[in-house]
Amino acid sequence: MPDPIALQEGEPPIAPPTTSKPLYIHIARYISAILSPFVVSLPAVLLVAFYHQSNQLTVAEYTGLTLFFLSIGPMLYILVGVWRGKFTDVDVSNRSQRSGPFLFGIISAFAGFIIMALTNGPKNLQTILLITVIGGIVMMIITLWWKISIHASSLAGAATFLTALYGSAMLFTFLLVVLVGWSRVVLRRHTLGQVLAGSFLNIALTLAILMIRGV
Repeated sequence: MPDPIALQEGEPPIAPPTTSKPLYIHIARYISAILSPFVVSLPAVLLVAFYHQSNQLTVAEYTGLTLFFLSIGPMLYILVGVWRGKFTDVDVSNRSQRSGPFLFGIISAFAGFIIMALTNGPKNLQTILLITVIGGIVMMIITLWWKISIHASSLAGAATFLTALYGSAMLFTFLLVVLVGWSRVVLRRHTLGQVLAGSFLNIALTLAILMIRGV
C-alpha cells in the first residue's frame, strides 16, 4: 500500500522489498527438469534400441512401443492426475501420492514387456522394461516408508545400461547422475541419503539383471 505521507510530500512511495531465488536454485530447477526420468528415457531408449541393430525400421517400431509403455503412458497418467488435483506436481513430490503412479508405471512396463516378449522384440528393449518393472516394485516398497529419489535412480540405471553396452565412452553419464543428485538436494526434494540410495540401488539392480539376461 502506498505511503500517504510520501505521496503528500511528492516523494515516490517506498517499494516493498522483493526476494528472488539465487541463481543456483534456477540452475538446479533446469537440471532437474532436463534430467527428469521422462526426458532421459528418450535418448536412453534410442541408444539401447539401435545398438548393433541392422533392421532399422523394425527397431524404430519397437522403440516407439517401448517409449509408450515405459514413459509416455505413465507421464500422461501423472499429467491427468495433476490436472484433476490428485497430484501436487509432475514430480509427485508428496510421498503419500506416489503409490498410484508407481503401480501404473509398473503395470504399463510389464504390459510392454509381455508384448515385446510375445512378438520377439529386441532383447535389449525387453530388458529395459524388465528393469523398470523390478526396480519399480522395489522403489515402491521403499517409498512407503522413505522418499527415495526417482530422478537419481532412473538416470543411474540408464547410465549403467549404456556403459554396459558402449563401454567407457558412456562413463561420462555418471557425472549427470551426480548433477541431478545435486539439483534434487539443492531444491530440497530429497536428502543426500535418498539420492545416493536411489542411485546405488538401481545401479546394482541393473547390473544384476544385465548379468542374468546375458546382455
